[in-house]
Amino acid sequence: MKVLFLRDKFLSYKEEIEKMGHEVYFSKLKDSLKVNLPLDAQVLCLGLEYKSMPKDFLNNFKDLKYIFLDSVGLDYLNLSYIEKNNIILCNNHGAYSEPIGEWIVYNILQIQKENRSILDNQRKKIWKRPDDHVGTLYNKKVLILGTGSIAHEAAKRLKAFDMEISGYNTRGQGAEYFDFVYSKENLYKDLSQFDFVVSTLPGTPKTNKMIDENFISKLKDGASIINISRGSIIDEEALYRNLKSKKLKAAAIDVANIEPLDKNSPLWDLENIYISPHMSDDAENYNDRRMMGILYNLKALSENRDLINIVNFKKGY
Repeated sequence: MKVLFLRDKFLSYKEEIEKMGHEVYFSKLKDSLKVNLPLDAQVLCLGLEYKSMPKDFLNNFKDLKYIFLDSVGLDYLNLSYIEKNNIILCNNHGAYSEPIGEWIVYNILQIQKENRSILDNQRKKIWKRPDDHVGTLYNKKVLILGTGSIAHEAAKRLKAFDMEISGYNTRGQGAEYFDFVYSKENLYKDLSQFDFVVSTLPGTPKTNKMIDENFISKLKDGASIINISRGSIIDEEALYRNLKSKKLKAAAIDVANIEPLDKNSPLWDLENIYISPHMSDDAENYNDRRMMGILYNLKALSENRDLINIVNFKKGY
């Protein structure tokens, strides 16, 4: 098949893909509208950089059968067009689960160990314990929204701290490393017991602003929120109000509703928030992880095997 990458960053994989029997092309993203692209490509490989492309860019490819993503999220795509034209869409589900699982643990530890005040004192050359006693993870209760591969890796790691781990999925279906899993019908009844709420949910219309004023009001005073999924999951105004009032002890957000987070956002000025630039998936083997699902599926096409991570358009992930 004729395969087009909208980035030339993965040129080092060219020979491997050609050995599979594919004809492969690479284009620098910034030049993608200025050069003669193989518009008869059957496979398009792309990632978050696609956000900068015109919304009708896919219309140029009349023979397109497959889109393989190097990302897990797909809310930057025109899903209605892809579904309408019977294009098979595959994301990179599972490729970043371990580093993101570690990032979740890292942020829970940052919050519990008062890392902000420790680093502030270090910068000021002040030898002083934090004003408040640092917390432990032992016997604390965490709710992870979502029970997919990222949640699985986070729960597996948090188990080592003797935490009580609950999860949430639409059916309340049990999952490994979770002590209990809530469904959408019974999620809200026990929110007051959790010390931490972690979002690993996909960005869909059903999850939009799921963590809103009502949700936060049902949490115990002093609970903390970690979001590594999509900024749309949290009502940022409600998050700000409840951090400012100290209803929430702290938050750690790796994502924002609009990225990059606006410099004028009041969230930057809070002392009880940790903000990172959508980097929880980062790792020393990042490029290999980005290519994980793409390489598997390109090989599957050449060997006439089943693809992995095919997106369910009705669910949105």
